[in-house]
Amino acid sequence: MGIRPDVISGASMGAFVGAIYAGGSLDALEDWACNLTGRQFFGMLDVRPGSGGLIQGGEIPSTIRRLVKQQQIEDLPIPLALVATDMATGREVWMTKGDLADAVRASVALPGVISPIRIDDRWFLDGGLTNPVPVSVCRVLGAEVVIAVNPNGRLDGTFWAEREQQGVTLWKSWGDRLRMLPAPVAEMLLNNNGKEAAPHYLDVLSASIDIMTDGIRRTKLAGDPPHVLLDAHLSDLSVLDFHRAREAIEEGHRLVRENADAIAQVMRL
Repeated sequence: MGIRPDVISGASMGAFVGAIYAGGSLDALEDWACNLTGRQFFGMLDVRPGSGGLIQGGEIPSTIRRLVKQQQIEDLPIPLALVATDMATGREVWMTKGDLADAVRASVALPGVISPIRIDDRWFLDGGLTNPVPVSVCRVLGAEVVIAVNPNGRLDGTFWAEREQQGVTLWKSWGDRLRMLPAPVAEMLLNNNGKEAAPHYLDVLSASIDIMTDGIRRTKLAGDPPHVLLDAHLSDLSVLDFHRAREAIEEGHRLVRENADAIAQVMRL
């Protein structure tokens, strides 16, 4: 629609994409993600169960440094604030200066999946735990109109579902995803000791975080709503589905088409 943001804020995946957008490299990210296969993505995962998460997440800052020319947040052409969570105090932290790659890595440290990161004397967790759709941050940066994206919109209102296929219960296809991990890790996560099939570890973790952050998001947005909220319906995608980027991108296009009139109205186009 020809609209370009004057400021950007993001938490978790919004921090990752927002940082690359602010650095002028969104097309490069799209090319990389759309050409990524599932096996290539899983091959990039540095599985370290003893690191405080399933993976250490070293590829995340590497990707930021590879795609974005500016290394410091304050040097970006678009003002950016990334939200992370202080693990000791539980408070949200707005990162507007310092190393861009480290700040993104802090904001995406999804508990139980990606290990926390230490910056200076503090450990940080995912920003979605405290401010998943950071409208308030944009306002502090000076935004007069805020267009927000919620990637966890729920078309059917559910956070988890099982489905039947040929008489076998599948749990959002986590079994297929986990089999692409290194064999010892996949065996550990898939093994149910012969008992009745139950939700996988990552199913439980993902649903729990989604339920928690949805409640936080609703509370935050009730007190400080954006001018336009774009609810993405991506319940079939997970944090381990980078190789399905085209589906997410198309959902983004659909959201804008669906809300074009509302966007045009608030922008007075």
